[in-house]
Amino acid sequence: MKHTDPIALQKSIPLRTNDDSPEDPTISKNNLAMRIGSRLKQVRKQSGLTQKRLAEETGLSSALLSRIENGLTVPSIPTLEIISKTLKVEIGYFFKEQKGDRFIISPCAKRRVILSRNQHNQELAYELELLTEGMKDPFMEPFILSAVGKEEEVEARTHDGQEFAYVLEGRMKLNLDGEVFLLKKGDAAYWNGAVPHTAISVGKRVAKSLHVHLIPGRWTGTFHFEDRNRMG
Repeated sequence: MKHTDPIALQKSIPLRTNDDSPEDPTISKNNLAMRIGSRLKQVRKQSGLTQKRLAEETGLSSALLSRIENGLTVPSIPTLEIISKTLKVEIGYFFKEQKGDRFIISPCAKRRVILSRNQHNQELAYELELLTEGMKDPFMEPFILSAVGKEEEVEARTHDGQEFAYVLEGRMKLNLDGEVFLLKKGDAAYWNGAVPHTAISVGKRVAKSLHVHLIPGRWTGTFHFEDRNRMG
C-alpha cells in the first residue's frame, strides 16, 4: 500500500521569499530541496526506474516523489532512508554538494548489476553491469551486457542517443531492425538508438559485451529494470 510522507507534505518549502538576503534560512532550505531533488532524479534515472516504478518499490506516492525531484519539498529523514535503501545509495549522497565531478573511479567490487526483463512475460533478457555512476552531466553510459535471454522471448528495444558494442567473450547474434549479424570476440558494432535491436547469445556460453550509450537519454524500449543487488 502506498503512503505519503505527512512530514514532508506539511512542511513543504516555499520557493519564493520577500527577503533574499544570504542570511534568510528559507533560501538555504530551497537550495537543499533542489539539491536533494536533483540527486534523486539523477540516481533514479541511472537505475533505469520511472517515478511510478520507484513509487511501487518504496511504497511512497508518485506525487510525493515528483515534489521531491522538483525541489518543492524537503523530505523527512525516514523518507530519505526508504529511498536510499531502495536505490542502494548512502543517505548522505542526497546532501553532498556536487563540485564538478570531474572524474569517477569505479572499483569492480562496488559496481551494481541491473536486471532487464521483457515486458510481456517478465522473463530475464539482459544483465547490465554499470561501469560508472555519478558523473555530472554525462555524455555516455558504459556498461557490460550479458545476453542471458532466450531468442524467442527477448523483445526489441530502442532508446535515445547512439550505442556502441564490443564483444568481450562468447558469440552474439545482433539483430538491428531485422538485419542479423553474428559477432564473435573482438567484433564491434555502432548504431542509432532509434533502431530496434536485440542481442542473443549463440551456443551454451553467455555472450558478454562492452556497451556505451552516447548522449544518454530515457529508455523507450519494452523493458523494465531491477537492481540485482536487491534481489538476494
